[in-house]
Amino acid sequence: MEFAYVAKNSNGEEVTGHLPANNIDDVVDHLHGKGLSVLHVAEKKGHHDPKSFFKKMAAISFGKVPTRDVALFSRQLSTVLEAGIPLVRGLRGLAADTGSKALGKAVADIGERLERGENLSDALAAHPEAFNEMYVSMVRAGERAGTLDQIVQQLAIYLEKTDGIQTKVKSAMSYPVFLLIFTILGTLFLLLKIVPTFAGIYADFGQDLPALTAAILAISNAIRANALVSIFVALSVFSGFYFLIRTKPGRYAKDAFLLKVPIFGPIVTKSVMSRFARTFGILLGSGLPLLDGLELVRGSAGNVVVSNAISEVKEKVAAGHGVTESFRAVGKFPEMILQLMATGEESGEMDTMLVKTSDFYDRQVEATVHGISSLIEPLMIVIVGAVIGVIVVSMFLPIFGLGEAMLQGAGNV
Repeated sequence: MEFAYVAKNSNGEEVTGHLPANNIDDVVDHLHGKGLSVLHVAEKKGHHDPKSFFKKMAAISFGKVPTRDVALFSRQLSTVLEAGIPLVRGLRGLAADTGSKALGKAVADIGERLERGENLSDALAAHPEAFNEMYVSMVRAGERAGTLDQIVQQLAIYLEKTDGIQTKVKSAMSYPVFLLIFTILGTLFLLLKIVPTFAGIYADFGQDLPALTAAILAISNAIRANALVSIFVALSVFSGFYFLIRTKPGRYAKDAFLLKVPIFGPIVTKSVMSRFARTFGILLGSGLPLLDGLELVRGSAGNVVVSNAISEVKEKVAAGHGVTESFRAVGKFPEMILQLMATGEESGEMDTMLVKTSDFYDRQVEATVHGISSLIEPLMIVIVGAVIGVIVVSMFLPIFGLGEAMLQGAGNV
């Protein structure tokens, strides 16, 4: 194989060239032996290892690395930096120690890139499945300011809190979703298996059925007679909805609905505001320019409605308007955030005030989740019982009617 390289000599001049070698490490060692500082090494196009395709395929990681894994890595990396352990050696240890296979591969590659002369932020940017643009930008700011250990520690705290809030919101929504699925499956079982049995019995009675029973039997017959059509319609509806919310208007409508939906809307709103406040606060505290911070927080808002509002804010700030004034003008942010933001803007401590705002919303989310969890369980049980109960009662109504008819006949005799 042949590799192209870019390096610097002792005079600071760039040197380029090509070298035949078995791997990149051999090239780096050879150049270091000549007293050169390596800037970049890449395999020359047209010279490929026959096994390179399979190596690349094996290195592909599908999907994003979970926030919890990145948070743990950030905490460990912060410890490595504080302890003064050489970064490359520390990354090797973290790559072998991580529980996530995808993250382990990414960290190992980052260590190799550092050995080849890349800086940490550029090495992290090569793995967007684990480290998003905000993460990379903050690390880059820490490298420039010489506060990398502090920035990584802040990122660890941020990711831990983000994961905690996401877990609480998911746990609050998982129980109702489970009961909803259970209700649908239970209803289908009754309509497809139990109701037809009663339909055969009532067919022999030769009497008029109560309206509720007749309606349930009609629904059961329709589903059974058109099973394939019903499945196709259901799949079409779900598929259509899935692709609809992937479009720009569909995603906006979905996120707007989530912010206003009864019961769960306040949780989503507070969670989004907490994430916005903490992200924006940390970005400002890391020394990033205001407009750059707004661009990054827009991309990590997690809600299209809020993201679009931040875009409007950025335009207003770029036009010379005040920060708090611009946020208030878009009308999408709670008054409490605006008041604390104004206080921080006046005192020059907006980053601190935003982080405090996030802490407040985190506590609000926890309290709301706890309250809703205690309320939703009995409410969902009542709903499940009502749906299944209506079907069961409707099947026994003709029997009750038959008993009354028999008693009336005996009385007439």
